[in-house]
Amino acid sequence: MTQPERFARNIPIYYLFQFATGFLIWVPVWIIFLQDERGLSLTQVGLMEAVFWFTMFIAEVPTGAIADRFGRRISLALGGFLFTIGTFMFVMLEGFLGLALSYVIMAGSMTLYSGSGHALLFDTLRTLGRTREYEKHMGRSEAMMTGALLGAALFGGPMAGLWGLETVFLIGAATMAFAGFIALLLREPPRTEAEFGEDGLHAAPISASDAAGGDHSPQGVVSYILGGFRIVLRRRPVLWMIVLAGIVTVAFEMPNFFVQPFLREHGLSPEGGILDGMTWSALIVPGFAAMSAGSLLASPFVARVGERRALSILIFGGAFLFIPLLLFNHLSIIAPIAILGGIHAAIRPIATGYINRRIRSDQRATVLSIYELTMAAQMAVIVPAISASADTIDFRFAYGLSVMVVLTLGAALWLAWRRSHRREQVEALHRISVRAKPQAMAAPKLQMVSGNGKGMPVGPLANRANGNAEPSLPAETLPSDRS
Repeated sequence: MTQPERFARNIPIYYLFQFATGFLIWVPVWIIFLQDERGLSLTQVGLMEAVFWFTMFIAEVPTGAIADRFGRRISLALGGFLFTIGTFMFVMLEGFLGLALSYVIMAGSMTLYSGSGHALLFDTLRTLGRTREYEKHMGRSEAMMTGALLGAALFGGPMAGLWGLETVFLIGAATMAFAGFIALLLREPPRTEAEFGEDGLHAAPISASDAAGGDHSPQGVVSYILGGFRIVLRRRPVLWMIVLAGIVTVAFEMPNFFVQPFLREHGLSPEGGILDGMTWSALIVPGFAAMSAGSLLASPFVARVGERRALSILIFGGAFLFIPLLLFNHLSIIAPIAILGGIHAAIRPIATGYINRRIRSDQRATVLSIYELTMAAQMAVIVPAISASADTIDFRFAYGLSVMVVLTLGAALWLAWRRSHRREQVEALHRISVRAKPQAMAAPKLQMVSGNGKGMPVGPLANRANGNAEPSLPAETLPSDRS
């Protein structure tokens, strides 16, 4: 087995890790647990979420830098073990402060494996020379996670009816500990540009601003953090993609956030016995099934229409799904809510694939953590605000606020990203054109074929010789495969 092939086993192991982290059997009942067992209102649940996402905001980039500096494999394992501790605390501690402390532990643990997993997967594929498969494997791994959530939703309701809410949380803690042990089976791929060596085909493109800044490999954790922010600020398509994907994902997630209290408002509960638990789970499952489908379909969708069109279709197509949510107060709106969940699940692999192809391996986890950080900051602001509106007015008003976020902030960010993406493509073509000139001088020979009585050149220089302004480009020359 050659050196690169030894890393191929990371792909199925990472699938298994994602499955284990997704089998949180308490997910279909956690809001009900906070309301019934801990006496929190929906507004207070929103505040708890603010604590969770604010913690992620604080911890995301430092933990990403730690993963870049000390290894993504260890970061993933530590995240699983810490989440287990946080889940135990969630069950055992009472009062708002105790619950908030458990949320801090769980949020911090999630930051250890959020960007790190994406970085490990991409660099594994880069080692194998298969980076164009990133969306496919990212989508499959996300589908494994959401598929596990689907299974957890199926069993969580009946188990809560049989054994009580606290028991399902303890089972979830055990699966996260299992995820930590799975992560230890991964093999750490190279994580610096120096380790990859001359890798022009799969390396991130270097812009003029990167070259001017030196782009040296940082040594300490603080340097990794500062370097990651510099990369994001210099690469405007990455910056706007991070902010855009985060804001849209949060807005599309809000209706799913309200599913449990929405079902409760319609007289349903998971605690009335096994039949009630099964009914509850049956209405929770469509959302997770759609998320799994969205993750799986992201790669073929991008392959068919391209990154730019795929994101545009998902963003503005998703906005139309809010119409039935605004018009009807009926259990049937579970269907469009589920589809919205599938759309936000599809956006994630597309966005991270777009970002991955524009950043260096040295700071891949750090930059991806900035993506997670941005989304956490948006969640910390948007979730409590919209949750309070659902508590004080109604769910339809909350849905209206969510879609307005997409049609205002989302649309403005989409326009900014489109402009920067186009500018990047033009600059890339210009750099390729400049580099091609010495090659043309060094290899003047052209094969000639007869056509209409005239010798016509064919081969790599045919376009230039025939007077075409744009040179022929290899498939992976540009940062984006299709735009």
